[in-house]
Amino acid sequence: MEVDNFVNELQQALNKKQEWYNSVCLQDLLAQYRLMHTCVRTLYENFVKKSLIVPDPYRLDKKISDIIVPETSPFAESDNSKVFGERFSDYETMLDFICTYFRFSMENFTLQKVKKLIDFNNVFDWDNLSTNSAKSNTRALATTVNNAKNGAPNVVQSMINDSVSKCSQATVVINKILNELGVFLRELYKGELRRDVFDHPDFDKSKAAESGEAELAEIKRLYTKVTGKKNFYNDLVNEIIEEDHSPQKEQLRAAVLDRLTIKDSVKTETKKSTGPDTKEMLMQAVLAVGATSPTLTQLHGKLSENFDLLYERKATFFNKLIAALKKALNLKEKERVCMLPIKDAKTGVERIQKIKVLEFLADLSKKEHIYNGIAVKGNEYNKISAAGEDAVLSFVNKQISELQSVFVIMNSLDAYFKNEVQADFRARVKGMQIELSALRNSIINANKKRSEYASFKEETEQMRKLGIADNV
Repeated sequence: MEVDNFVNELQQALNKKQEWYNSVCLQDLLAQYRLMHTCVRTLYENFVKKSLIVPDPYRLDKKISDIIVPETSPFAESDNSKVFGERFSDYETMLDFICTYFRFSMENFTLQKVKKLIDFNNVFDWDNLSTNSAKSNTRALATTVNNAKNGAPNVVQSMINDSVSKCSQATVVINKILNELGVFLRELYKGELRRDVFDHPDFDKSKAAESGEAELAEIKRLYTKVTGKKNFYNDLVNEIIEEDHSPQKEQLRAAVLDRLTIKDSVKTETKKSTGPDTKEMLMQAVLAVGATSPTLTQLHGKLSENFDLLYERKATFFNKLIAALKKALNLKEKERVCMLPIKDAKTGVERIQKIKVLEFLADLSKKEHIYNGIAVKGNEYNKISAAGEDAVLSFVNKQISELQSVFVIMNSLDAYFKNEVQADFRARVKGMQIELSALRNSIINANKKRSEYASFKEETEQMRKLGIADNV
């Protein structure tokens, strides 16, 4: 009966904490990774712009299906631009994968994945960024950061410093969450083992109760049959034995239940009692809009290349002659315009939209800049945060609407390039579906946060009209 009480209490605590991880903690973890990705992307673009690293021309075409930790082995300083450039590029690409495709749910986390993420976070020591670091990657990053700031305008230096600082802060938070998650996953493994093996009809409970050795023998006898190919962790199984047979078993069990306590539960309940801050809810929608910045930057790069291919002409004698005459006569290039067929998703009706290429790309650049400033909580974010709630909502509505239009245009352009680029150049057309899928998910997320805000405001207003207290 004593064991049953502990097991029941244990399973309830595990279920409660698993729900908390899914609904709160893992979402915080994802937000920290998104912030870090935005900052790393900002640094990467600055390094490339100043030719401090050699960009990998195939980086956007790499197929990633799992977390891969970039190389950390030593390398010569003379290879900084190439070797560090490749590693930092891989690091940014992996952050993009984590933010876009990795599922932040307990079903997807294992002890091995947590270890991989911690190893990934340690590729660069953001908290001790020094040119004298014993780690080659960190030393190269510190050197490159210093070179990027050298001679740069104050605003660029400030942006680089801010990005490095936020990466350092985010890494500390991420590692704390991951280390605590690792502890929880160990307890979850033990709890699932008790549930699946101990409750199996073939498990001899009376024999297991005789001694620790007998219990271990029973676990090993049924382990593969019950769990299949699931890893057998000797140290965790030994902890179960200790919790059931050690003279200090009561203290050990109490320690397990204490580790499963949700430490900020009081804070969460207090927040619930007063109701959420509506302005903060709305700012979460603003941050969700800002999170589209890295994806828009990737799409911008591919669009530019594809537009160049669209207007590139085969190097025939006639085309060369025309180009030479234009140059000799100092004639301006004709404005790049494309008549883009766009099909309405609901009605299926096709319409033609005139796209002025340079104007479209310039507008995209402005969006990237604003959204990046939001994501790193820079000047753009502060300006929006200082505005009234109605003005912030108006901004969110406008941006989501414009992003939806941009998505429709880019999605249509993806098909347009594949059909309209000259046959000789089609193999060089950059596909955009992966980035478009990420953009669609980001827009959906921003829309969801806006809807949550709108629903809460509407519900609060109805409660007020009914004479019910405001602090619902």
